[in-house]
This record gives sequence, C-alpha cells and structure tokens, in this order.
Amino acid sequence: MAQRIGFYGGGFDPIHIGHLILAQTAIESLDLNRVILMPTGGSPYYKEQEKRASGSDRLAMARLAAASHPKIEVSSYEVDSERFCYTIDTLRHLKSESPPGSEIILLVGGDWKDKLPYWKDGDRIVEEFTTAIFSRPGFLRELSPEKSEEESGRILYLSMPLIDISSSTIRERVKKGLSIQFFVPDPVREYIERHGCYL
Repeated sequence: MAQRIGFYGGGFDPIHIGHLILAQTAIESLDLNRVILMPTGGSPYYKEQEKRASGSDRLAMARLAAASHPKIEVSSYEVDSERFCYTIDTLRHLKSESPPGSEIILLVGGDWKDKLPYWKDGDRIVEEFTTAIFSRPGFLRELSPEKSEEESGRILYLSMPLIDISSSTIRERVKKGLSIQFFVPDPVREYIERHGCYL
C-alpha cells in the first residue's frame, strides 16, 4: 500500500530533542506513515579538526533516540555506503525501495532553505520530491497556522516549536564537562558518557 514517508537526513552528531521534535511535527502536520532518520556517511567537506563521532556511533545514538517511537525508524544506508551519498541519490533509492505510489518527502530545517539550490541536482530534488522546510531560530517565516505551499516548486513551509539547540552546542558542552541532560534523550546521553564521545 502506498505510504507518505518523511526522509530526514543529517549528521545527527549527536541527535538531540530538536531533531525529534521536527520528526514528530512532520508526522502530525504531513500525515506521514513514518519518518526515516538517516545519519550521513560523511561529507566531501568534512572538517577533520573537530572531534566528531563515528558513523557507527551516530547510528547507534539515532537508534536509541527513536527506539520508543512507532513511526520513526533509522536507516544505515548512507553510513553503510562506501561512497559519499548525495541527497538526490538517497531520495531516489528510498523511492525505489518503497511500496508503489509512495511519496517521499524531504524534511529540512529552515537554515537549509537557501542552500538547497547548491546541492547536487538541487533543482531535480524540488522537481521530483516534495520538500518540507521547518522554521528554526533565526529562520522563522510567517506562515499560516499549520503550513503553506510556495507557488513555485514543491516546497512546504511548516512551523514547529523553536528549540534553540544544536549538535555543535552539545559537543561543546561535553568538551567543557557540562551536563547535556534534557538536551538529548537519556539513552543518548548515557551512550555519550559511556563511550566518551566528543571528549
């Protein structure tokens, strides 16, 4: 049976409550059957000088964060890939693996709106797939109470609770020995502490 599936990719380094709120908002606002969280396998512009978690660690933390939610699942597709995966290729892969007639919706934070045209085949992403852009602190757009559709292209703007938390802030807090309780789900915090991530 055809499904409405949200694709939410990113570093998730680490995954935090802001990511999960976006996923939950997407499920409710877009009437999604499920959201697929997919940690990236790396980046051609990856900065080696900053302490990051490995793909396997980011994948494990994402799975811990999503474990209690029946409509959020985690895919290892990009982490398992031996090459860098561009968003357009991952979207097409998900489409091919989904039930016939399913719709794959790309979920992104508002800060990515102006960067989309510069992604590989960014114009094709908008032509082939619906993109849902969510408000974030500093990137708030005036919206109708729930959602609005841009006249040109398949782009939806959705509002969500503005939680000013970033993965970089969490990594910096860990480095300084500060608590990250309430910033991430408890199983993720325990994983970070147990494995010494970001130290």
